[in-house]
Amino acid sequence: MNFSDLRNPRLREDFKSIFGVSGTPTVRTYDGEKAIAIYSTCASVNASTSFEPVLFHTTLTGIGQVGGRVRAFMTTNVALGGWSNAFKAEVTYGASGRTNGLGSAICAEMTLSAGTSPGTYAPLEIELNMGAAGVTGTETSFIYMKVNDAASTVFDDNGFFFSLNGVADGAAHVWYVHAPTTLVEAIRVKTPGGTRYIGLYSTP
Repeated sequence: MNFSDLRNPRLREDFKSIFGVSGTPTVRTYDGEKAIAIYSTCASVNASTSFEPVLFHTTLTGIGQVGGRVRAFMTTNVALGGWSNAFKAEVTYGASGRTNGLGSAICAEMTLSAGTSPGTYAPLEIELNMGAAGVTGTETSFIYMKVNDAASTVFDDNGFFFSLNGVADGAAHVWYVHAPTTLVEAIRVKTPGGTRYIGLYSTP
């Protein structure tokens, strides 16, 4: 169906009854079925164009407008079970699957220009909201990282906490190769106190 058909008032009402609207959500009992499910497969071997089964393309033209995002919002007022997420991205590599370049579950990418001289920019923004009565539970952090499954020791032996690339050494740069001591490198970070440096040592 072409979405331009939604100009038809009857079709709009049908969609409202299926998907719900703000203030009147559709009520569902989970039985394994999704409100919206899209399954696709791509057999092409085009190495220069990304296959994208779903695209949201937004152009903001109003000066001072905010947002422009696709939003996943979940709310609850009950004690949930072992996990809860507003958004989940998962990639599974089968026994013969791999990426010859860089593979990621979420790609956050931003392109800056000559016009981005004021403002604060980051491809990934993390915000933790603590209301007046908020508590931190058993363990709360900006980032939670965990290695899973039977071969986790392979990552222990061969993986990295993070990988920083595309930067050049320099005392005024984000990455600086230090004088030849056990403190061999430093990475520049911003804290509430100002610009600070995390030291990287050649031995634990």
